Amino acid sequence: MRPDYVSTADRHGLKIPNLRRISATGAHARGVRGVLPTVTYPSHTTLMTGVRPAKHGIFANTTFDPLGKNQSGWYWYSEDIRVPTLWEAAAKAGYVVGSVSWPVTVGARGISWLIPEYWRASTDEDLKLMRVLSTPGMMKELEPQAGRYETDLDNAIPGDWARTRYAAAIIRRKHARFLTVHLAALDSVEHESGPFSPDANLALEEIDRMVGTLEQAMRSETRNTAICIVSDHGFASINHQFNIAVPFVNAGLITLNQGKTSSVKDWTASPWEAGALAFVVLKNPRDPKVRATVEKLLHELAADPANGISHILDRAEIAAMGGAANAEFAVDMKPGFSLGGALDGPAVRAIKPGGAHGYSPLHPEMQAAFLISGPGIRQDFDLGEIDMRSIAPTLASYLGASLTTADLPALNIK
Repeated sequence: MRPDYVSTADRHGLKIPNLRRISATGAHARGVRGVLPTVTYPSHTTLMTGVRPAKHGIFANTTFDPLGKNQSGWYWYSEDIRVPTLWEAAAKAGYVVGSVSWPVTVGARGISWLIPEYWRASTDEDLKLMRVLSTPGMMKELEPQAGRYETDLDNAIPGDWARTRYAAAIIRRKHARFLTVHLAALDSVEHESGPFSPDANLALEEIDRMVGTLEQAMRSETRNTAICIVSDHGFASINHQFNIAVPFVNAGLITLNQGKTSSVKDWTASPWEAGALAFVVLKNPRDPKVRATVEKLLHELAADPANGISHILDRAEIAAMGGAANAEFAVDMKPGFSLGGALDGPAVRAIKPGGAHGYSPLHPEMQAAFLISGPGIRQDFDLGEIDMRSIAPTLASYLGASLTTADLPALNIK
């Protein structure tokens, strides 16, 4: 959710009374500058830790897997987070903590009532797996009241309503007092049709109703309730795709299995796609010849406007923005272009108009949102543009908890 979904709601005919009320009765950011890359899992982890990916360890959505051995596995597991989290801080401060479908929470410490975000086969078998990964017995207990749970994030609005029902049940039945919930419908719809499309606007209007349901559940349990709306990134419209691995194959940096154009046999340098940005990893980072070859290739690709490349980041620029420590380069696309994973065929192709994210956080379209309303919070207070790393320490401070490992101090919202 871009911040202008709320700040310019009238311009788009959006009916989002709950989000607008939260903004008007509390503090809000004009925009939130995110992390590199602006994709879901690194961003959600920054929201819960107050540090960038280089420090918290969640570098992208998917793990780096050039040979495809991990079967498209994501950073699902909380043991990969290298720093303390807001869940742990809240639990130490005495809160009963719950979470529904928040990324990187499988096995998360500090969460008493947990339904993590996880999928594998996208069949009914995933529900069995989810029951095992969640707090033991909880999903079976809540199902008569909350209905069937949905693990498929692409089942946009019905899936978010299932997550909302389970989150409300955790509030009422388990008395959670600090709860995180990931609602993913807007992201799914924007990928298909782009930001501010009619379908995206309808999805956000439905999410607004979910926000109201969750707020009502918490207020029915305690009047001393604050609600914070965060988003992990913005969105840009796209109509072209750049299959960045194709030039690497043509340059001999990636070798394919004979007769299997979709299968990698070996590599010396490989892109690691993250939406509209790709890190480039060298198999041997100490090989100056390979590094020079890759650098020359990337700058040649960037020099052709048809490829849609905005900027090539080197190791120093990646480090300055807190990106993946194992990346030698990063390829940042222009809005209008996303990255594809094809290994053969044309490098650039026109695609159905839709939406993408993952670009460098310096692109204004990648600005995320922050709204918070509750007792003691200043009303209709514009915080200006903020850094995503400031959100976790701000929430910790409001909770009376301690999160000393965050990079930035708490925002002054009172």
